[in-house]
Amino acid sequence: MKGGKFDDSILKKIIFDNIKYKREEVLLGSGTGIDSSIINLGGDLVVVTTDPITAAVNNVGRLCINICCNDIAAAGGEPVAILVTLLMPYDYDISNIEKIIRQLDSECKKLSVQLAGGHTEKTDAVTRLVLVATVIGRKKNFIQQKVVPGDMLIMTKSAGLEGSSIIASDYEERFKTILHKNQIEFLKNLIDEISVIPESKIACLHNAKYMHDITEGGVLGAAWEISKLAKCNIEVYCDEIFIYDETKIICMNLNIDPLRLISSGSMLIAADKNDADIIIKELNKNKINAKIIGKFIKGESLYIKQDISYALTEPTEDEIYKI
Repeated sequence: MKGGKFDDSILKKIIFDNIKYKREEVLLGSGTGIDSSIINLGGDLVVVTTDPITAAVNNVGRLCINICCNDIAAAGGEPVAILVTLLMPYDYDISNIEKIIRQLDSECKKLSVQLAGGHTEKTDAVTRLVLVATVIGRKKNFIQQKVVPGDMLIMTKSAGLEGSSIIASDYEERFKTILHKNQIEFLKNLIDEISVIPESKIACLHNAKYMHDITEGGVLGAAWEISKLAKCNIEVYCDEIFIYDETKIICMNLNIDPLRLISSGSMLIAADKNDADIIIKELNKNKINAKIIGKFIKGESLYIKQDISYALTEPTEDEIYKI
């Protein structure tokens, strides 16, 4: 089996089809492209998500907080508290844990989220440190708008954001002969752009129909997922997707596709054409790069690259796992 997330067909067969018991308080539960659950307990709605950090060695605390809080933001919610489980092998240097906790708390402060609990354990069940976090958030209401053919697909920032930062941080020595020191530092510092909370707030204010942060599977994987979530097929214009030159260089060197590289920090937003123009204008006004990279359509989902059309299919293993 490939590394990373399960294929949709496997998820459906062994997980979704076996979740039969339901409660009326759970307004949104498990499903393809759904990264958070929404629960009505009276008052504000509760938004909950959980995620592991498995593909990075450095900056795991920063990645953990931002990636998990991004799922809450993509659901239109405000993250409030986070619980983190740290699992480490027996030979792990426990002195590193204090550094990670400080990282976690520092990122929480930036996002106004409290590190409210968790668990630490040494175990032979893992061969390196694994972080698993659960975030609890809130939102005012739950309104699902219908995506229709002709609606636009907006992307923020750059493809391969998270993957570029991980690669530059964990494999720096490999690129010292092909990148200048300031280019490597630029890639490392892309972690500073990894939160999608700012664009989520702006998109929510201007009638975004769906939002989806770009994680495993990259831009093309996230596009496939948002089309499934929105129940409307899509065409993606690859030549319109912004990619930093430094990301292009490391991806070319590693023979990996930046459009299929984990990209937390970038968000896909589905919106009516008129609303899309307003959302992009407001994002750009707030110094968040954004542009239309696709459109929802009646035909089969596809992506177009240098005027050649390809079927947009379920994402395979993320490129980060090839390294």
